[in-house]
Amino acid sequence: MCLCFVCSCLLHQHLNTRTQKISKMWLQLKTDRTFGQQRSKVFLQHLLFWVAYILLMSAKDLIYHPVYWELLLTNSYTNLLDIPLVYFNLFYLIPRFLLPKKYFNYIIILIPLVVLFTFLSAYNHYYSFYHFFHTPLFKAQFFISIEGFGVVFTELILLIGISTALHLFNEWSQKEHYARELEKKNLEVELMLLKNQLQPHFLFNALNSIYVMMDKDVAQSREMLLQFSDMLSHQLYDSRKEQIPLEKEVEHLHNFIQIESVRHSDLANIEVNLNAPEGYSIAPMLLMPIVENAFKYSKSSQQYNIKINLYVNKREMQFQVENSVNGLNSRKPSGIGLSNLKRRLELLYPKEHELSIQRSGKIFLVNLKLILRPLELDKTRTLTSATYVNG
Repeated sequence: MCLCFVCSCLLHQHLNTRTQKISKMWLQLKTDRTFGQQRSKVFLQHLLFWVAYILLMSAKDLIYHPVYWELLLTNSYTNLLDIPLVYFNLFYLIPRFLLPKKYFNYIIILIPLVVLFTFLSAYNHYYSFYHFFHTPLFKAQFFISIEGFGVVFTELILLIGISTALHLFNEWSQKEHYARELEKKNLEVELMLLKNQLQPHFLFNALNSIYVMMDKDVAQSREMLLQFSDMLSHQLYDSRKEQIPLEKEVEHLHNFIQIESVRHSDLANIEVNLNAPEGYSIAPMLLMPIVENAFKYSKSSQQYNIKINLYVNKREMQFQVENSVNGLNSRKPSGIGLSNLKRRLELLYPKEHELSIQRSGKIFLVNLKLILRPLELDKTRTLTSATYVNG
């Protein structure tokens, strides 16, 4: 009982630590860059936009003045008047009226502003070309003619349209990024919770098996305790990782099966064949629910059979567990373990797994096909198969 109490305390402490980590994950939802780096990136984007715009406008104005570098200086100066209008639109009109779908108010405010800035910009162009670059008067007066006003007005509308489109696209892109990050965090939290639901289930079953064996065989219970120690290590450390070597998961299965085989030794015939080559990885605690389910629902007062097989062909793993089902448990041959397994497979191996659960008479069969992910190992080694026949 002391052993059970100590292990229970360790497990409780471990789960509390996990819960705290889950809570922190919600508070640590950030983008990949710091706030200062984000501001630098935004500044650079806006700077590149204005440089590109001035280059294009200067190229267009070559029909009025032949010296390109002088046009660059002029457009840099004349477009200073457009900057307040552009950013007033981006950071006030759009969030205040356009995004809330107040389109009429948006247009009513924007159009008079564009007309006002058209006159200011047109006279600014006229003054710059005529007085600074001594452009012939008839060419400079074009900017203050009806046609000139039309050209400047069109350019402003184009500038507002392009800047608005880029701004809205950037806003949408950021929201999509945040949504993906939030979804990723949600999945991580869900997977963490699923693991935490499974771990106490397995550990307390193992503790119960050891407790029962203490009254029967002290030496055997010591051996089981060592195996349980390995299981606890796997639960506390390996289960935190996204992927572990396949042979580690199989070793964990061996320990669990050995503990259960001792507990069920009076009536159970257990056949195990686990061939796990090196070089492949798997999500921790993925196979355990199937094995635990077989032991849980096979137990009865009569002889029963459990067969566990695992083999790998290239990258495809096939894990098959077959067990007899007694009359008392036949109505519910699967529980929270297999339900959690289905969800974890959906999250971790989308379109890379096939899970089949079948019931035929008093035989319950679970067959899992999984596409394994490779490890960076040069050599492969196959674990020796084991067979436990009791009864």
